[in-house]
Amino acid sequence: MSEKTGKLSSLSKAAHKWVGLLAFIWLAVMGFTGVALNHPAAISSLDLPRSLIPGDYEYRDFNRNSFRGALPYGGGFLLYGEAGIFTFHSQAEPPEDFSRGLPNSAYLRDVRDLFDAGGGALLAATRGGLYARKTGEDSWSPLPLGEDYPVDIFEGRDCVYVVTRSDLYFAPAGAPFSFAKVTPGKKELKDPSKSLFRLVFDMHSGETWGLGGRLLMDMAGLYLVFASLTGAWFWWRKKTKALAKGFGGEVARKGLKLHIKLGLWFAPLLLFSALTGIFERPPLLVAIANAQYPLSLHPGPRDANPWHDTLRKGLYDPQRQTVILATSEGFYEGKEFLLGKEGAAFHKLSGGAPVSVMGATVFERDPQNPFSSRYLVGSMSGLYIWDRDKKEIANFFTGEPPKEPKGPPVGDHMVVGWAKIDDAGSFLWADYDKGLFIGPERPANLALPRELEGGGRISLWHALFETHNGRAFAFLLGWFSWIVVPLTGLILIVETISGVYDKLRPKFGRKKAG
Repeated sequence: MSEKTGKLSSLSKAAHKWVGLLAFIWLAVMGFTGVALNHPAAISSLDLPRSLIPGDYEYRDFNRNSFRGALPYGGGFLLYGEAGIFTFHSQAEPPEDFSRGLPNSAYLRDVRDLFDAGGGALLAATRGGLYARKTGEDSWSPLPLGEDYPVDIFEGRDCVYVVTRSDLYFAPAGAPFSFAKVTPGKKELKDPSKSLFRLVFDMHSGETWGLGGRLLMDMAGLYLVFASLTGAWFWWRKKTKALAKGFGGEVARKGLKLHIKLGLWFAPLLLFSALTGIFERPPLLVAIANAQYPLSLHPGPRDANPWHDTLRKGLYDPQRQTVILATSEGFYEGKEFLLGKEGAAFHKLSGGAPVSVMGATVFERDPQNPFSSRYLVGSMSGLYIWDRDKKEIANFFTGEPPKEPKGPPVGDHMVVGWAKIDDAGSFLWADYDKGLFIGPERPANLALPRELEGGGRISLWHALFETHNGRAFAFLLGWFSWIVVPLTGLILIVETISGVYDKLRPKFGRKKAG
């Protein structure tokens, strides 16, 4: 063995041991949370108090998606968001719960939209499905829809539309509602492309290759848990000179053999997971946030539904008599009367207001002139007025043109909800971090519902997601919590490469010597 090779071998062994010992608990946590996040249905019924999570996770001032919008109701308003629906009548009294009949779990109760269907009928789009409630009823009742959950509800000409993440549904106005799928086709561009961020996100979970891909990434996650624990256990038994003693020593030795053998098989998947994961948080996220890739280069099978997991919001333009869909790939438009007809296809609109990679959270006709082709578009990138006739886009708060984001793909206003509250033009809007405002800058100072005064509840899935993406460590690291994911990826890369090198180097060394 040359001196250079010997130094590299010693460095590799030292790196694998000490980096692994310093990070084995965290790597096991990342493996476990990754597997759990891949199967939300299995844990959707489980939630816990937000007060148990260190840092700023308790609801305050209707922040963190607890306000997505409001509807006039009974002389007051219905406020809705991920914590449910609440009636608000007076600033002196806290809102009261209006969620009876909706799913009990925090994950499924999440209300994405609330719609006044007329005639005393209300519709609620929740992660747990579509629900209806009539005047005089004291609870919500589920309405049949497709397998996907609804994310938006809007009105057309004498009809109501429900948008899910992948499909569009239609029902004539007036209860009882019976929704039929009218998902249009999509006119493909000459060189169609898709979001690179979304591709990387789906590849990291394995979703790009369907159930088989997810299960394969699950196996890699489970191996990461196993390898982290067995490596630390072997080191401890060896350090305490108990490697050859008793049952524990035998378990450690056998565990290490599996650790090494399986590690060679899972190394490509671990490297793949690390490399895709580090692009999901800054700084590398910035590089792909608004990037596109040619659809012809898509690495997995293409879903038969061209809208699969891309739809976010919709509206009806009475001036053009068209339906516009806000998607993760831009805005698409088609004539309303063509919906549900064979061969009907929507075309992509050029331009459009800026929308963050997380998707549109607000998409409505201009509240000041609802019969024009001016739209209000909100997301984590801000709130904008998009005037299609004049081909102009302006910041809703400042009137200025949009600015190119610098750094993370969010704006000065991380808009997650908006609602007009009177004919004079007053409005409420919510910033994800700062909470609820009335007008451009004045805090609304509304009392939280009693159910949320203790901080509210968070679904286990979201708690694990905040841990997996590193944001749960903001209470320790502040803004620098973004470093958790890239650093974890780097650690996993070092551990994987050094482990493979330590195992294969002697074999290659013998071949070279021979």
